[in-house]
Amino acid sequence: MKNILMVICDQLSATALNAYGNNYVKAPNIDSLSENGVIFDNAYTTCPLCQPARASFWSSKYPHQTKVLSNLPDQGFDSVSTDIETLGELFSKNGYECVHIGKRHDYGALRGFDVMDYEQIKSERDNPAITVNYETFYDEDTTRKTVEYLKRKTSDNPFLLVADLQNPHNICSYIGENEFGHKDFGVKEELPALPDNYNFDDVPNRPEFIQYMCCGHRRQSQTIHWGEDDFRHYLYAYYHYINVVDKQIGRILKALEESGQKDDTMIVFFADHGEGMASHRLVTKYGAFYEETNRVPLIYTGNGIKGKRRIHGLVSLLDIYPTLAEYAGLTTYKKEEGISHYKQIIGESDAVNNEYVSAEWYDEYDGYIVPGRMYRDKDYKYTVYLEEKSEEVFDMKNDRLEKTNLAVKPEYSNIVEQYREKLKKHIDKTNDDFFNLKSQYDKKYRKHKPGMENHSGPNAVLEYQNKIDKQK
Repeated sequence: MKNILMVICDQLSATALNAYGNNYVKAPNIDSLSENGVIFDNAYTTCPLCQPARASFWSSKYPHQTKVLSNLPDQGFDSVSTDIETLGELFSKNGYECVHIGKRHDYGALRGFDVMDYEQIKSERDNPAITVNYETFYDEDTTRKTVEYLKRKTSDNPFLLVADLQNPHNICSYIGENEFGHKDFGVKEELPALPDNYNFDDVPNRPEFIQYMCCGHRRQSQTIHWGEDDFRHYLYAYYHYINVVDKQIGRILKALEESGQKDDTMIVFFADHGEGMASHRLVTKYGAFYEETNRVPLIYTGNGIKGKRRIHGLVSLLDIYPTLAEYAGLTTYKKEEGISHYKQIIGESDAVNNEYVSAEWYDEYDGYIVPGRMYRDKDYKYTVYLEEKSEEVFDMKNDRLEKTNLAVKPEYSNIVEQYREKLKKHIDKTNDDFFNLKSQYDKKYRKHKPGMENHSGPNAVLEYQNKIDKQK
């Protein structure tokens, strides 16, 4: 039986890494995984939000199936249904020592793991202008506990060990701390360039949900006064957090090698969702289905993996569960939504069987519900929200930056209709109640002129948090 080490980052976009074409960021340890591993070029989350995404990939079920639809600590039920077999349950009942260290946010989907408590270990800022808080402090503890586990592991049973790191999620607090403009970094090197889709003239053609993202997304509303220089400093800070977590990953990889178990271990590296990275002037993550927030790194390396290869087909984080099961020689009995890519990681095939990938959106917390769905195949990405004139279609071969919404162009009406039907078939296949859902929010959130730069008035997430604070 073979060991498996899962290294997970929070809010890491594939767009941010050297392996996916970004030459600015410094992440030598992540680079070492990609240089020796199998890189999946087009891996997608099932939701651009932590808790729904995590409950989803631990169970290989879509958010509408786990019923974990937001980051609310109470979803109206105790935890992910026991009718759904989780990854930890599958592996633990087959003799694996399943240990999870670090960020959870799983709503019960980590059943089967020995979940270690974690604490904050404070560290000083590398740069006084860049926020360091509980997220970075938790990572220090996660790294130490992972290193300690690898040093003391003596059981004859193989392990499924998860190092679940918070960063570069710390970028969220950076945005809040720099709401009124960046502090002086004193950066010696040149700041990162803005992405080519930072400015785009297609805003009037986007769904209202996108045009008014600032009304439901706290961090977005905090950037409305930012100029280009602020966004470049924000990107610098984001890359800084990647470098911070990369150092943690380096310590874990070193401990694995020193433990003598490296040759018997497969490493899986991925993220729960991405980060806006100033594309379309968006930051962090939320209900947009654009590439930066939905396309994530996915790399397999180590024991049994035929590395130094790239797989170009579409894959979902749902696929990790069945891939690991087949790698370990385990039989699953409760149907997963994902597809195994075992043959791809061992070098028997470079093609994948996924015809499409899909993602979902509902709400971040409570009070601004706009359900949405994404359907993406090799040709186009189709997105829709449950509002009037709420569709997007992007040409994934010629417009990967998603600058032009083809859904509003009459000459693409046939394409739009085709993808409506494709999404409908997916919804029917997965028993999704999407078309019976409703958008629910107070009209006060959309009183200003369309466009995030015109934001004024209340923000739904801030109002939710103020309500919670008053109840404490």
